[in-house]
Amino acid sequence: MLFAVIVSGCSSQNHTAAPVTSVEGYQADLKSNYVAKTYKVKKGETLYAIAWRTNQDFKHLASLNSIKSPYNIFPGQILTIKGQAPRKSKSVASRPKLAPVKKVTKQAATKIAAVKKPVVKKQTVKKPVSKWKPAVKPQVAKTKPKAKPKTITSIVKSNGNKKLTWSWPTRGKLVKRYSNSGSKQKGLSIAGPAGRKIAAAESGRVVYSGSGLRGYGNLIIIKHNDDYLSAYAYNKKLLVKEKQWVKEGQQIATMGNSGPTANTELYFEIRYRGKPVNPIRYLPKK
Repeated sequence: MLFAVIVSGCSSQNHTAAPVTSVEGYQADLKSNYVAKTYKVKKGETLYAIAWRTNQDFKHLASLNSIKSPYNIFPGQILTIKGQAPRKSKSVASRPKLAPVKKVTKQAATKIAAVKKPVVKKQTVKKPVSKWKPAVKPQVAKTKPKAKPKTITSIVKSNGNKKLTWSWPTRGKLVKRYSNSGSKQKGLSIAGPAGRKIAAAESGRVVYSGSGLRGYGNLIIIKHNDDYLSAYAYNKKLLVKEKQWVKEGQQIATMGNSGPTANTELYFEIRYRGKPVNPIRYLPKK
């Protein structure tokens, strides 16, 4: 009987398995839209990184929170994520006050009309005529006017409307493409060996370099102009810092597997005004 009680007690225990995290579900959750209305800034985050995570234009996010360039934020700051940016109030210059106009009586008006302006006669001064003439007229050599040098005008476009010429950020097999459907794949996944060179797809300024954005691993975000940003995720080593200017083709990182999957690859995105676009439309054909 004692043996039966022990056996029945052991069989009645609940054995629950440890929770298993789905890599695909985890990755999909990372790329989902941010639904909260506010966001608390964490250490190491930039306005560009938060705009990237919340899928919106950094200019709109800055305007929404009245943050001016160079868009500095600090840890613990609460940012408004949803809503309309406040309209800029046009300051009307205050007009100078005019002195009141005094009324003119009829008597004063007749006196003013009676006063006549004195007429000043113009005196004509006769110029003295000189009878002396030079014996020989000086000869003046006729010189041809010098041709104006041709000016070469070069059109320099500002950083805001610069025409971009993209290049592939790395070599390797294209394992995943951009999808505009319900899929969360909003960029390209390029596989290759660990340590392979990752280069800037276009010239610009590094606005984020770190691992603070959950799901992107070691991430670099480059601002190319007022409209376009590009991101390079899952890197092994980051070789550039924030606020650093980089040129097209310059190495910025090495390929790794710091992302949510175990695969060694580069996850590459291009965003136009905060929205992901298909990189294939911008990159040269292979």
